[in-house]
Amino acid sequence: MAVPGDRAVPVGQGALWCERSGPTAPDLDPVVLIHGFSLDRSMWAPQIATLAERHPTIAYDLRGFGRSTPPHPGFDHADDLLALLDALDVRRAHVVGLSLGANVALAAAARAPGRVRSLVLASPGLPGLQWRGERPPDAAAAVARAEGIEAARLFWLHHPLFAPARASSEVRGALERMVGAFAGLQWGDGPASRPLPDLVDAIASIETPALVVSGTLDIDGYREIAHLLAARLPGASLVEIPGAGHLVSMERPDAFNEAVLGHVGGAAAARVDGG
Repeated sequence: MAVPGDRAVPVGQGALWCERSGPTAPDLDPVVLIHGFSLDRSMWAPQIATLAERHPTIAYDLRGFGRSTPPHPGFDHADDLLALLDALDVRRAHVVGLSLGANVALAAAARAPGRVRSLVLASPGLPGLQWRGERPPDAAAAVARAEGIEAARLFWLHHPLFAPARASSEVRGALERMVGAFAGLQWGDGPASRPLPDLVDAIASIETPALVVSGTLDIDGYREIAHLLAARLPGASLVEIPGAGHLVSMERPDAFNEAVLGHVGGAAAARVDGG
């Protein structure tokens, strides 16, 4: 089913804004792009044009981000992804996520493996894993509680997590625009989407073909998780992109696109060969 341009898709007592591009051949599984925390689907601008030359491509705003419905305690992001696929008449998809988006992709593959053809987990977290220090989003939330949303936005933009991104004026400008538009509802006391499930013990049973992508300049916690996932996910591979930090897809788009196209193309070919 072709979906023209940009639109809101009704999903679970709300709506998710998405855009769909690329070929509409029914035998091609779409690539679904899921953004990181405090960001929105516009972060995928460096990927959409390239991916859409070969694959149907869907980018959407997670619930509580961008133009989508605010958080709802009855749903989690994996529920929303699967419901969005249903609403768009997509049986199975290649799912590419960054940071929070990678967590959502992994949770969906654990919950409904038949719906996820392949995974690209960029700068991933791992729900349920105990960090040795404070997770960056938790640190920002603490600032929001103590000093307010504006102070949290400023703290977040200047966190070491984004130091490599700030080195590029283009990436810095995109980051500042997205974080500036982020309502910060997840930093307040209002309704929140259900947390994603603990996936630490589940990863060894997730057999979806997975590519883990990590920037060599990302902070230690996310680098460690990338290596852990690459080691424990059956058949997963790891690509490390030199000179990139947490926003690896924005900071080194050509290298990232090449890695994604290779992985998605391989998974699609395996489908043709193996059914």
